[in-house]
Amino acid sequence: MNTSPPGSRRTIVPALIIVVWSASYLALGLLWAFGGPGYPFDASRAGAGNTLLDPLPAAAGGGVLAMSALVAGVVAVLAARGPLNRAPAVVAVVAGVGLAVLLPDVRIMMTAGYLPVMLAAALAGQAEFSMIATMLTWPSVNLLILMAAGVSLMLLGTRALIGGPGRPGSAAGALRIGRYATAVAVAVPVVYAVTRFGWLLGVPVGISDQFLAYIAEITSIGAGLSTLGLVGAVLTVGLVRPWGEIWPRWVPFLRGRPIPARFPAYSALAVSLPITSAGLMYVRKKLTGEQVGPAGAADELGAWLPEMLWPLWGVALAVAALAYLSRRRHLAHVRRP
Repeated sequence: MNTSPPGSRRTIVPALIIVVWSASYLALGLLWAFGGPGYPFDASRAGAGNTLLDPLPAAAGGGVLAMSALVAGVVAVLAARGPLNRAPAVVAVVAGVGLAVLLPDVRIMMTAGYLPVMLAAALAGQAEFSMIATMLTWPSVNLLILMAAGVSLMLLGTRALIGGPGRPGSAAGALRIGRYATAVAVAVPVVYAVTRFGWLLGVPVGISDQFLAYIAEITSIGAGLSTLGLVGAVLTVGLVRPWGEIWPRWVPFLRGRPIPARFPAYSALAVSLPITSAGLMYVRKKLTGEQVGPAGAADELGAWLPEMLWPLWGVALAVAALAYLSRRRHLAHVRRP
């Protein structure tokens, strides 16, 4: 029997994040709706991007943010009083997905991918620290804040909707689902890497020789992102393999010890969000006829098609992570005396 009080630690942290965000963005949203300064989705502002709010005027966008903050605040208050009922839990999940997945664009993933590389280059004297500051603009920081609020909402909602370790036999079902999802979550970054590493090596995979010559100076950027994707693909396999549950022998100090189930699951979920957001942005741009990639990329299949698969990659990674977490929790419940 769960005897945890309504304000358990697993609820307090996301609820506090939502309360602070709700109060802040309710005020800011109203400020922007009435023409106040600092609106982060202003298309004329340096660092603006391709989110769902960018096409809207500040009055409409500010109103959307204020309404979202109000809904989030109500959910946080209800969660603080006790476990959420199904209706507010569903609202929390939907609002969280909107803030953390549907609204943002590629900038979160670009920041997460390039910031460590740029920091290492700056420390090695190969780049200026001022270049890092250009990545941390207010519009980009705002997206990180919105994603944190969205993730907190999703945590509150999913914890209320998913209760207990599962039905008997659910561990086997979770493993089966996890294997299918993992296969997809590994295949997509491999396809992307084949094209980008091919370009780096001078092989025009999916593009013409002329276009490869045109982008020759930036092929290393795509290869760098592909490397991160391949590392992630290898780690994703651990969600369905024994070494994803027990630290391997080559890991100092931790070898042979159980891996906390939340660590790989939450890490995979955190990565899946910006991947899905970036992919949805590319899909939106392609469907509306906007340019995806460098000039001339529209006629080069390999230059835009792999990105269209990113939403599938992100969703598959999230499903694999949730299946892993469900399986680990069920097995822990079965083994418990």
